[in-house]
Amino acid sequence: MEPATPPDLDPADDGSDRVLASMVLGTIAGLSTLGLATHELVECSGLPPEALQDPDALVEYEALHRLWVAALERLPGRPVGLTLARQGAQARREALGVFGYALRHCRDVRQSIELFIRYAPMAFPRLSLRLEVVGDEARLVVEPEPRVQALVEPVELFVASLALGLPGTNPRAPRPSAICFAHAPRHPAEVYADVLGDGVRFEAGWSGLTFAAAGLDLPITGADPNIGRYLQQHAELQLRAHAPISSGASTEAPTAASLEDRVRALIDDALMAGTSDQASVAKALGLGPRTLQRRLEERGTSFGRLREQVRRERALELLALPRLSVGEVAFMLGYANPRAFYRCFRRWTGQTPTEYRRAREG
Repeated sequence: MEPATPPDLDPADDGSDRVLASMVLGTIAGLSTLGLATHELVECSGLPPEALQDPDALVEYEALHRLWVAALERLPGRPVGLTLARQGAQARREALGVFGYALRHCRDVRQSIELFIRYAPMAFPRLSLRLEVVGDEARLVVEPEPRVQALVEPVELFVASLALGLPGTNPRAPRPSAICFAHAPRHPAEVYADVLGDGVRFEAGWSGLTFAAAGLDLPITGADPNIGRYLQQHAELQLRAHAPISSGASTEAPTAASLEDRVRALIDDALMAGTSDQASVAKALGLGPRTLQRRLEERGTSFGRLREQVRRERALELLALPRLSVGEVAFMLGYANPRAFYRCFRRWTGQTPTEYRRAREG
């Protein structure tokens, strides 16, 4: 399978946009259920297999677009978007990584949607998403880039996933009153009705869905606010990890991150996977381990010191969650066994993790 050439690629596009590797992996996994070979899909993306080893890594956005173009060439007439949307929320949440799980532990539906809009650029860098509330009606508007709109199937996947996911947030959550697409129907009406039910509108002038605004204030079923806060902090760090590195000059964009921030965020992101070592973090930054250490020393710190800081902060946060055992906390911090965690925690606080918990409970 030859990598597909995206149609009408804007020559002004410098390819600087990036997308989570988990999105490419999730798309490949979904398309493989439709009869396409996984190894051919990877080849079609134009990415080397090693680029997809870390789901939280960023890869070029064009890889995802190439994948869709090639897949649709090989699945003509198939309702690919609707089929993938019906595969379930779990697959979509896993593709979003920590962002997806953070959404499941929000205070209410409104906060979940607002966070999704905030985190969406990491997974969908050229998609505009906004929430509008007028009177008793809420509208979630999806504006894809022109090339994606022309493909249609990715748009139907995204909007259908939103429509199917909304009722799962709370048993009392209202079903969408209208599911709108800017394009004309590509499949028979019964295909859309089978997946989305009634209320599907085409050539509506916009894509997205409408639902009763009262549903925004409903709590998320099964959400744990404490876990939610931790996951949101983790997600924010991941956003910062992929921001440009600041040179420290006053002219730098306010969204740029210092090298220390990038290193801390990458360490935090990799703790559970056990890849928070200096070599792995340096590679993620496009630096050699010695170069990274030298630059950190120039800033008056070191890799080891930053990792200790991250582990200590995360340990205090995780031990505040009663449902997590000390062993689970040790694992989430990347320790091979609880004993090593006990020794470090005593050095940090003068207490064992168990003593710290008892003192907090008062």
